[in-house]
Amino acid sequence: MELHFVPDFISNSDPGTTGFLIPHPSSNSLSFLLQPLPFSHLTRLCAISHDPRFPHVLVSLCAPQRQTEVERQLVVSKCKWLHQFLAEQECLLLAQLGELDKEIGRRREENATHLCKEISQLSTLIMELEGKCQQSVPELLQVRRVQQILVLLPRPVSSVPVRLGWVCPIPALMRCELDVTLDPDTAHPKFVLSEDRKHVRLGDTRQDLPDNPERFYPCVCVLGTKGFMGERHYWEVEVGDKTRWTLGVCRESVSRKRKVTASLRNGYWVMQLRDGEYEVLTSPSTPLHVNIRPSRVGIFLDYEAGEVSFYNVTDRSRLFTFTGTFSGTLRPYFYPGPNTGGTNVAPLIICPVPAQVGGNLCP
Repeated sequence: MELHFVPDFISNSDPGTTGFLIPHPSSNSLSFLLQPLPFSHLTRLCAISHDPRFPHVLVSLCAPQRQTEVERQLVVSKCKWLHQFLAEQECLLLAQLGELDKEIGRRREENATHLCKEISQLSTLIMELEGKCQQSVPELLQVRRVQQILVLLPRPVSSVPVRLGWVCPIPALMRCELDVTLDPDTAHPKFVLSEDRKHVRLGDTRQDLPDNPERFYPCVCVLGTKGFMGERHYWEVEVGDKTRWTLGVCRESVSRKRKVTASLRNGYWVMQLRDGEYEVLTSPSTPLHVNIRPSRVGIFLDYEAGEVSFYNVTDRSRLFTFTGTFSGTLRPYFYPGPNTGGTNVAPLIICPVPAQVGGNLCP
């Protein structure tokens, strides 16, 4: 009997498989194809062949009497293979969906736990803020709560605009200088100071005063008596219905004997009212939008933090904060403004802020 290899295109890529040995049709054993073809052979042939010509070749090797049965066996074998493949894919996809469902559930639980924690923190902070609003200034100034709140708020919550009413963001204050007085040796010759050195206004004539190095002339201003090189200090100034004034702090080393613009670049951290507009003298100046006209202004200096803040005592709001670094001595700065035809003759008044009362920023 002659044997013949099934062509390469019906064999798989397995190097150990070179095809099936099938009797050659021209041999004396043609009767072989008249016998039923074992189903296992068909299954193996279907499994190893990916060539679309394979069924036709296999059928052509069979006798006409067997071709229909062979084709039927091939269809059954192919369908069983497809059923097995689909079943395996179904199991794989269902397992993947199960893992995905577990991951979604785990993340949902984590997010719920995290959100509950954030809500609890925010509720606690709101209660603390409400309590702080009822405290006096010294109590407020002893704890840096607002800066801590900015750190403690969770990021997802901090991205949501939350309005909690007014908050006086006053930094921590371990020691508060409440007794500020005016230094007559620095006052412009036209300034009139009260005996207690708490009031200053612009007089009509120049006084005959010694032209000592500390005195401002031609600059029109006066400084506080005490200089600051550290710690935290707060004072309040009554501005009343004045139409022009400038308040803040400046370096001890600013020029006294020539006209210099009171700006941040020249060593002044000041706020002013001029022509009905409030502004801070940054470089360039920054206009301030004031809802309620302040009749009293609070100035807070935190030397170590490099901050000078201005507060509207009337409505208990912060107006502006300079930030930076300080070096050398800083002193309170006062300019009552020109009289402007009698409409601005009222003095600037340094107001007492007794610690037991707590000032006027908060009830």
